[in-house]
Amino acid sequence: MNIDEILSPERACSNLQASSKKKAIELVSEKISLSLPQLKSGHMYRGLIDREKLGTTAIGEGVAIPHCRLDNCQQITGGLFVFNTSIDFSAPDEKGVNIIFALVVPKHESSQHLKTLSALANFFSKPSNRYELLNAGNDQKLYHAALKIGAGQ
Repeated sequence: MNIDEILSPERACSNLQASSKKKAIELVSEKISLSLPQLKSGHMYRGLIDREKLGTTAIGEGVAIPHCRLDNCQQITGGLFVFNTSIDFSAPDEKGVNIIFALVVPKHESSQHLKTLSALANFFSKPSNRYELLNAGNDQKLYHAALKIGAGQ
């Protein structure tokens, strides 16, 4: 998986604020649907929240990868979001989440879905990657940092 295949500049957002996991997922859903109108934010929100109810998508070290499958999704789509304050995602390490990479995949996709989740978990496992993303400062720098890091994987 190349990060540039699933992430676009308009879906890389920094300096965000949310008071809760639900508010963060609502914001993420809205931001992704702005760039892909066929993905309605309400449907995406419900899909991401329903998946979250099965168990946290936080992987630790301040990162969560909420994901869901949607009928009207044509290709694997991601969004990278950095929040200024930590959000409680019930992470296994009990740390708050500042980095969210939301993933929306076609309903029929399963093999590639799992491969992409694995690649993202590996991407975020490196402290230097998380540091670069957290310190990007603005949306454009965040997007370019993600591409640069992804190219080096």
